[in-house]
Amino acid sequence: MSRSADKMDLSPQAKKLIEQHSRAIETQTDETLKKLTSAATVLAASCAVLNLRSRYVGAAGEHFSVQEYEGIQVVDALDERLLRSLKTILSAYAERARKKPDPKALELLETKLTPGAKELPQYPVGYVVHFMLFSAIQAFDALAEEGHGFEVPALETAMIHHLLGILERYVTTREKPVTRHFRDVAREYSVVMRLKCQCGA
Repeated sequence: MSRSADKMDLSPQAKKLIEQHSRAIETQTDETLKKLTSAATVLAASCAVLNLRSRYVGAAGEHFSVQEYEGIQVVDALDERLLRSLKTILSAYAERARKKPDPKALELLETKLTPGAKELPQYPVGYVVHFMLFSAIQAFDALAEEGHGFEVPALETAMIHHLLGILERYVTTREKPVTRHFRDVAREYSVVMRLKCQCGA
């Protein structure tokens, strides 16, 4: 039977780490939601939120090996909280701005920034989604500078919706018990593969 990070017997130290860094994620999310003035500020804030992962991975590594089962469970639990928070930020701005993205700009971003998005598994794992989002945001400025026939504001608006589309696929698999179960099974398989892998994912 699948054991999610919320259900498995975690050590007191693991639970403390999850609680501590969950609060940090929530605090930064709340502060960010008060400062959403433009698509550019939202993208900058998104990068800052994604950077929180390095903190909790580092903290987890001080107490557990992030290549051992409990360390992976701690990081995965926090990955989910981080990605949900990022979706909250992006959704809040998209709803407030009410700007529809240019379909061709979206297509450009998908092609140039996240060509592997369509190959994501049916139940994507948090760290894979995080890597894809972070890489896309890091590469966005260079793409926007080149323009490719679009004004920067149009590309920024499209980027907000592009990131949301990727996050929606992940978060949806966590909403319903059935899809959450299958996603947890997929994640546990990923955990086993990561335990065998020397890549340090």
